[in-house]
Amino acid sequence: MAAKRWVTLAATAALVPALLTACGSNANSNNTGNNTSTNENSGNSTEPVEINILQYAPEMTEAINKLAADYKKEHPNVTITATIHQDDYPTLLKSRINSGDIPDIFMTGAYNENKTYQDYVYDLTNEPFMKNIVPTALPGVTLDNKVLGFPLVLQAHSFVYNKKLFANAGITELPKTFAELEDAAKKLQAKGIIPFSNGYKEWWVLEQTFTQVLASMGGDYAKTFDELNAGDKKLFDIPAASNIFKLIDLTTKYGNPKPLETDLNSQVALFAEGKAAMMHQGTWVEDSVRKLNPSIDMGFMPGPVGDDGSKAGLMVDSNIVWRVNKDSENLKEVLKFLDWMTTSEAGKAFIPVGTKQISTVAAAPFPDAQLSKETQTILKNGVTYPWVKGYWPDGFEQKAGEILQKYIAGGANADDAKAEMNKTYRTLAEAAE
Repeated sequence: MAAKRWVTLAATAALVPALLTACGSNANSNNTGNNTSTNENSGNSTEPVEINILQYAPEMTEAINKLAADYKKEHPNVTITATIHQDDYPTLLKSRINSGDIPDIFMTGAYNENKTYQDYVYDLTNEPFMKNIVPTALPGVTLDNKVLGFPLVLQAHSFVYNKKLFANAGITELPKTFAELEDAAKKLQAKGIIPFSNGYKEWWVLEQTFTQVLASMGGDYAKTFDELNAGDKKLFDIPAASNIFKLIDLTTKYGNPKPLETDLNSQVALFAEGKAAMMHQGTWVEDSVRKLNPSIDMGFMPGPVGDDGSKAGLMVDSNIVWRVNKDSENLKEVLKFLDWMTTSEAGKAFIPVGTKQISTVAAAPFPDAQLSKETQTILKNGVTYPWVKGYWPDGFEQKAGEILQKYIAGGANADDAKAEMNKTYRTLAEAAE
């Protein structure tokens, strides 16, 4: 089986300095290219148009509403309507595609999802505004030399921690191993602080936690996952994979009650209110945290993944994509909107100002956000990993999270969960062939 398109670890590390250099610059790429669909639509149409966006990422709700309002100020005839759906999003999206009710713009992940949705999306390769996206953000949306999506944001995830609570508990060095993480948890607990805020009602929180321990295997990811996808080895033949159960056991032992009933909002609230010291989350939660606690001093902990402290790292990638429905009745207006996203001050501010994350638009400002700044520091001086779920067959992200939820609920022991994940991975890999 041919290797799936995925940015290598080295390329991932190279992505961020390029983005960080580009962000805040005043240079815009010239809008030149072979495709003239955007320019053809540059006139001020008065016909009413509604652009529909379907996406996950509820933390973007306020920013998208502002984006829609800003766009309407300049284009009074255009209404942007965003439907944000977190739970079971992949199933909803595929159901809408199968019924023919495809939104004008829909959000997916990058990499392997290029293949999943290639028959439904518009090829942006020759759109002039794509020249305003930093080139190193394009591999994740490229398949067979075609750019099949608009990369929105550079994100990082790991354990987010409260620096004040750590200091109050006498934790002077960030833990790098499971043993050190448990020691820190005991110190926090002794101070009456919940060590971990676990939002395990969200399957994707568990899936992301799993990618962190899995990525620590290092080596040639493409080769390893080609072997997995071809059936030459099983997922849990990778020794690092089994560490997910040790990590889950640790976080639930020292975590909040009823983690399977704790959603994202509750997880963030426990952390923001100072009731819990750590949560496994990413750059996307900073805005939500600061709405509840503007003065919180938080940071990223390079996530412990086992007994080897040198492998503790931060997950960094550009994996959130807007894809354009190639058969949209509003295609030209959608392309005008994406052009505006990369050239107007309001459009360029959407990600860094509205969501406090790092934009892939070259001339966008850098976010005034603590987690983004810590991402920059770790990328320069620490260990980072790509989001290896980009190698997984379609559908495995959600299935992996759901199986780990079953493990937490006591419906499966570790061996049962391993067997089910191995079987599910193989079934989905065969279906993707």
